[in-house]
Amino acid sequence: MLRVGIFTDNDFEKVNGVTTSLRAAVEHAPADLHLRVYTCDARGADEPTYLAIRAHGIGIPFYSEMKMYVPPVRALLRHAAADRLDVIHLTTPGPVGLAAMYVASKLQLPMVGSFHTHLAEYTTRLSGSRRLGQLMQEYMRWPYGKCRQILTPSESTRQLLIDAKIDPAKLRLWERGVSTVRFDPARRSERLRAEWGVSERRPAVLYVGRLSVEKGLREMGAVRRSLEARSIAHRFVFVGDGPMRGELERLAPDAVFTGNRTPDEVAVAMASADLFVFPSRTDTAGNVVLEAQASGLPVLVTDEGGPLENMLDGRTGVVCASTRELCRQVLELCGRTARRQQMGVQARDYARGRQWQTALAPLYQSYREVAVSPASVWAMKSGVVAA
Repeated sequence: MLRVGIFTDNDFEKVNGVTTSLRAAVEHAPADLHLRVYTCDARGADEPTYLAIRAHGIGIPFYSEMKMYVPPVRALLRHAAADRLDVIHLTTPGPVGLAAMYVASKLQLPMVGSFHTHLAEYTTRLSGSRRLGQLMQEYMRWPYGKCRQILTPSESTRQLLIDAKIDPAKLRLWERGVSTVRFDPARRSERLRAEWGVSERRPAVLYVGRLSVEKGLREMGAVRRSLEARSIAHRFVFVGDGPMRGELERLAPDAVFTGNRTPDEVAVAMASADLFVFPSRTDTAGNVVLEAQASGLPVLVTDEGGPLENMLDGRTGVVCASTRELCRQVLELCGRTARRQQMGVQARDYARGRQWQTALAPLYQSYREVAVSPASVWAMKSGVVAA
């Protein structure tokens, strides 16, 4: 059995695309692989498939609401040695990602990398400095350059990494999947819809994710103005939180803001909405786009980034090349219940073909391909780590 250590700066208290993907990877791991997540948080946990070491948290630059933790690298090294890992999986280039590089070097283990977040573009948009974004891109080449294989969630992300001078021979496509059990139209809640004050004549226009400028959410102001100019009834529902919440409350004063919710609560919210809008141009995958379709919602996405690769343009939603087009499509779908519902049915059918069990196959194969030796070589490594 191959033993894989997945190192991430995203502890499982966070709900985002990274943790969703890693939870699925652990849950669906085949019999020949044992996966364990290594991370840090404020509380600590030690379970067979999840290790979180207590550490000091600091606010992320330009995003103080979120924390990253300074990992005790020697403790991580001792745990990795005790677990007799065969492969290190680096998922984030933050402090825990750097610890992964240290552990891999000390234990002479191969690394697989997976690319989840376009941090260079995020840095540019959050800081307003293109130079800082370029520095982040230069930095990212360091940890990912140490990996034997790098998994990308979309073809657009693969090209982005090639443009950043990552060796194309290392790149593998790992598309995202979705649970059509958790995300299911059957979870629709009429009680929740009543709380939101929505109906077929006043549809719920939903967004799920961080409330932050890099998600393109300022476009929602233009969408609201277009709807109101034509007296089209609607209600925006924002599930999530972040530094842009105050601005959005001013842009859409009658919107519903739920704050952060558990995955099951998100699933109920999605099933209870009528239309999903995801205006980000920086996302590498956009798991929520798949989740919305599994919930029976038509999706509107932009023509940049990974989300457009996770839907069928004109069938399960629409790819919008501009703010004007986004406004036009929201107007049409809010006003045409039959078309909205037809797209929702097709979206659900499409999501059924994107199950996690199939989507995870390239990741598991990468583990097997980079593993250079079985766990028995640990007999030769007994003196690497001090007790």
